[in-house]
Amino acid sequence: MTIVRDENGGFIFEDVEPQLVQLFLAIPRSTRPEDNPQVLDRLYPRPTGASDPELHEEWEQFVVPELRETFEEATTVVERDLKPLQGGASGWVIPREHMDAWLNALNQARLALAAKYAVTEEDMDVSAPYPVEDERGLAVAQIHVYGLLQECLIRYIEE
Repeated sequence: MTIVRDENGGFIFEDVEPQLVQLFLAIPRSTRPEDNPQVLDRLYPRPTGASDPELHEEWEQFVVPELRETFEEATTVVERDLKPLQGGASGWVIPREHMDAWLNALNQARLALAAKYAVTEEDMDVSAPYPVEDERGLAVAQIHVYGLLQECLIRYIEE
């Protein structure tokens, strides 16, 4: 896989290996909580240190819907950018103006996968083997790949 910057500050991904194509296509699906309580708690955590039921109710009423909308908008942008991969292409473009949406969606996916599969710090140890043949091992691999992509995007942005 090669990643190059285009003249507008976006990123062009080329010659992406088929296994990575599948992981990238899974980003949008991975961002959605599917009413999984652990994922919902991780993506929409209640305010800490407050035991006031009214505060929690206001959080659910005013903050969570806006977060959901922001998350879904980011996921939609990523889905559109990945469309070429669905058609069999081995690459795609992330326009500069989509960078925030990508960073948001990648972070959502990582948090959701970690919560859904109860991934621990020990699981994330890159020196430890993890089987990608099972769902949990694949989730750990996804978290690593999405983290690397986030790091690449952030480094390029900072340059």
